[in-house]
Amino acid sequence: MLINPQISQAAGFGINSTRLIYPEGANSITATLRNRGDANVYLVQSSVSRLSASTQAAPFDVTPPLFRMEAESKHQVRIRFRGAELPTDRESVFYFRTTAIPASLSKEDDESQRLIKGDTRFGVGKSIKLFYRPKNLADDALSAQRNLKIEANGSGLIISNPSPYYVSFLDIRVAGKRLSLDDAEEKMLPPFGSHTWPVRNAKGKVEWVSIDDHGGYHAFSQTLP
Repeated sequence: MLINPQISQAAGFGINSTRLIYPEGANSITATLRNRGDANVYLVQSSVSRLSASTQAAPFDVTPPLFRMEAESKHQVRIRFRGAELPTDRESVFYFRTTAIPASLSKEDDESQRLIKGDTRFGVGKSIKLFYRPKNLADDALSAQRNLKIEANGSGLIISNPSPYYVSFLDIRVAGKRLSLDDAEEKMLPPFGSHTWPVRNAKGKVEWVSIDDHGGYHAFSQTLP
């Protein structure tokens, strides 16, 4: 079951997608950045990292890495995989990161003037997942979201991902009760990985909503025996 995605229409600086897929063998992919409904002109820096919260070198180049973005405009950056030894039997996850700092519009707004005036300009940071997808993986990403293995034991509710794809969750419920998705390990199951939620006496219907390659939402369910 497909649920319409909640496309972000917020004003200001942002990325026009929720995730990126880099197929093995592609020369490059593009990401579109936008500055909508915001009078600010930004200096934008983009990169790909191995971590979501901080920069760690990843085998991708972003062109241009730094550019000026006018108000009410869009800009495409090109992401190119420069080669590395990555697993060929499963996806790898990276993070496309951008930082936008309001550019000075005043000729007098040099460093000394900012110090005198106490002017501080804060940057806007955005980060989305970038999945490197090897060729010839079994099945497809949507099948992976549908065919999770769910069981309950004395430790709690165990959800396993027997596929080579990452599975990202928007919502999980057991007998109508929502489970925690506060941690990264709860929000996204890695290929051939699993996570246990400490649910006592888990019974009945397990429902989950997952996120596809395009940011769309899909709802699935299984009933525990």
